Amino acid sequence: MHLRFVRGRYTAILLSVLFLSLPFVTAGAQVPTPVSALGHNPGDDFYLADYDDAIRYFHALAASSDRIKMFKVGKSTRGEEFEIAVISSPENLARLDEYKSIAHKLADSRTLTDAQARELARTSKVIVHIDGGLHSDEVAGGQHSIQLAYKLVSAQGDPQIDAILNNVILVLWPTINPDGQNMVAAWYRRNLGTSFEVSPMPWLYQDYVGHDNNRDGYMLNMTESQVVTRTEIEYSPVIFYCQHQTAPFPARIWIPPFADPISSNISPYMRSWLNVVGTNMSAALQQQHLPGAISQAQYDNWYPGFLDFTHVFRNEISFFTETALYRYATPRFYTVNEFPKPSQDLKALTLYTDPWQGGWWHLNDAVKYMVAASMSVLDTSAKYREQLLYNRWQAAHDNIEHFKHAAPYAYVLPNPQADTPEAALLAQKLLDNGLEVHRAARSFHANGIDYLAGSWVVLMDQPYSGLAKELFEVQHYPQAILDGSAKPVTLPYDVTGWTLPMQMGVKVDVVTDPVSDEQRSALELVSKIEPLSVSVEGAGPTFIISHKPDASFMAVNDILAASGSVAFARDEVQTSEGRETGAFVVTGIGRANLLSIAQKYGVSVVSATRTPQTIPIHKARIGLYRPWQPSIDEGWTRWILEKYGFASESLYNAGVKAGNLHARFDTIILPDMSKNQLTDGFKTGMVPSEYAGGIDTAGADALREFVREGGTLIVFNQSSSAVIDLFGLPVSNILADVKSDQFFCSGALLRVELKDTSRPSLYGLPADPIVMFERGPAFAPRPGFEGAILAAYPKGTNPLESGVLLHPEKIEGQAAALDVSYGKGHILLYGFKPQWRAQSHGAYKFFMNSLYRYNEPAFTETPVVKPAESDKATRKIEASAGQQDDDDLN
Repeated sequence: MHLRFVRGRYTAILLSVLFLSLPFVTAGAQVPTPVSALGHNPGDDFYLADYDDAIRYFHALAASSDRIKMFKVGKSTRGEEFEIAVISSPENLARLDEYKSIAHKLADSRTLTDAQARELARTSKVIVHIDGGLHSDEVAGGQHSIQLAYKLVSAQGDPQIDAILNNVILVLWPTINPDGQNMVAAWYRRNLGTSFEVSPMPWLYQDYVGHDNNRDGYMLNMTESQVVTRTEIEYSPVIFYCQHQTAPFPARIWIPPFADPISSNISPYMRSWLNVVGTNMSAALQQQHLPGAISQAQYDNWYPGFLDFTHVFRNEISFFTETALYRYATPRFYTVNEFPKPSQDLKALTLYTDPWQGGWWHLNDAVKYMVAASMSVLDTSAKYREQLLYNRWQAAHDNIEHFKHAAPYAYVLPNPQADTPEAALLAQKLLDNGLEVHRAARSFHANGIDYLAGSWVVLMDQPYSGLAKELFEVQHYPQAILDGSAKPVTLPYDVTGWTLPMQMGVKVDVVTDPVSDEQRSALELVSKIEPLSVSVEGAGPTFIISHKPDASFMAVNDILAASGSVAFARDEVQTSEGRETGAFVVTGIGRANLLSIAQKYGVSVVSATRTPQTIPIHKARIGLYRPWQPSIDEGWTRWILEKYGFASESLYNAGVKAGNLHARFDTIILPDMSKNQLTDGFKTGMVPSEYAGGIDTAGADALREFVREGGTLIVFNQSSSAVIDLFGLPVSNILADVKSDQFFCSGALLRVELKDTSRPSLYGLPADPIVMFERGPAFAPRPGFEGAILAAYPKGTNPLESGVLLHPEKIEGQAAALDVSYGKGHILLYGFKPQWRAQSHGAYKFFMNSLYRYNEPAFTETPVVKPAESDKATRKIEASAGQQDDDDLN
């Protein structure tokens, strides 16, 4: 804006006042340093800027410079305002919406010819995402964001930065976990200068899932995941770079390339650029005399659910780095003698070219490495801007062309099916991930099947369809990285199988023939999945709801909250899904009220003229054990209970040890954790005394008394092994002390068979559900066992459905879930995670059925392992177990 010169003192003063109040800035304004705004430089020893500090500083930058604009993009779980900074030249920021539109066109590809794409790539700017991380105890990332912003906004006459500002539009997130950054900084400040200065925080740094906030990339359960993904789709960056800590010791920073395996559903352009970005980063670190960069090592990107990696299936070059970390902002000195033996010779390796020599490590060192790595990414983006943009178009274009001529040509989610609300939810998840979903406006024929109107269809000739294939297909490890025994040469970093329809219990059909124009004419593109059309059929006074849809639990909990009565049907009754045992029988609620609830959750209701034989159910008083040594599994469980309307109370160590649990609870849940975490928790002296310890002997006694008096104890995964020991149950964990060359399953989908289907805890489940097995136990009842085998792995058949399972014969025919009688109560032991990461919806009924209070039917006699066979098996395991090592599973 230009001001004309005006004569007269009064006018000059007035114009000066008006100028100072204008809501814009110029490049010549004084850019505040971090220390001037915060009183410290982020990276200083013993200082952590929290999220509020960061936002305050970013706003100060935006008030002083025309190179940065701030945008609000959503709210965090705790209601914190998510803000991002967009940094570039003033000219680029003035055309931000235009460049975002171009980014979308290139990412989609369908409206551009090759020549048009080349021209846009030549003239447009590349959008890059960089953030301060999401694992909040990895504290350097949030400090680096402040320093990176200052560097880019304040620099004058720097050719590298000028090239970056002219060619790149940086979308800089101070952090992608605002709540966690505030929590961790507050915890560190509280303990600074005390003996607990570097103590771990005794709660999750994301209210529900802690570290698993980076395992929610495609499921998008958490608010933060939704905000990040929605914003990424809006800005459509070519690169997504997330900061993490810590590097494999003694390396100072882990950088791409990744270790194998990598998915073939990722565009080869993205796979190649990951390597280029890492190589350039290595050279940049070396140029700045920052040693200790390592690649490959332990980090693979096989699992697509990392929030910092899922975007690669939208043809973004998505990756992270891991910079060394001690604890918080407290420095530490390292000697070479502390290094692992193989690293003490300080010899260079192909992918560890400049070994770190040891010495002091400060938070500021980590910040320097992160800023250098981020600058390398921006420099690469500026130098290869045109190629990056054109390759983005090519990735989408090539993908579309591939699926025009190769199966799968489409996926169909039939409507109706056994759990139609769950199918609708899956379709919505795809939309939320940027995939296109069609709805059949009329019936159509494909694969020899007639599909009804309302079915959902995912056509594969679309830009990001590799993500649909990644989520829908069965996972098989590449043969090239399996040794002769089918064991991965390097054990996986995360789970190996996740096929989403299997987890969610949704029927998805693969279309293996090309989709004709006639078939396409039956389909209409949708922007959201509309609520299901449901009704209350019949005129009888008793209402029946199918037990098959997971949404029925939400409906039932609303009915109970409205003072209605609900029961399980003992015998087969007619439901909207057909005849079934265990259906929900509802009385005591008006038809209009019931219809409103049914419409809310998409579950259909039928009425009956007479009430069948039932098992009445009531709200249970639910306690969820919440250790001070935080449990991610507890957080996931708590989130699921809240979502489905089960009122639960967090039960801490003091509450367990106080006893008299049966007076307060009907059901207690022990989420997945080790025996040490359950009984011992944090060691005394590691954390302030109020957070030290576990349930101890007193808590174990109280739990035993709770069950003896009639309570229900639900136990997930590794906690089952602990409870077997603590309660002295007549059950063996046949995988105890077994090493990875005898049995290995770090996370795969396995099929189980239901056994005693008369148990209400199994109502609504199919005869052979699929569960997520993740380093859990498998059970064998011993003499004296009273109860029921709820589910077992098929005998003589490999239970593997998706992922990697080594030596399946170890668990074939063995129990996967037990209901153990104990005094007047019972214990439900699950050797898997029926609520894994809030994805395994198809297994929810295993535990949700037991979250009500009802009279359990008597147990029938259960066969047990013969003593001689059991002793022989135990001796064989002990003989082969030997000394435990890092490969031990349990």
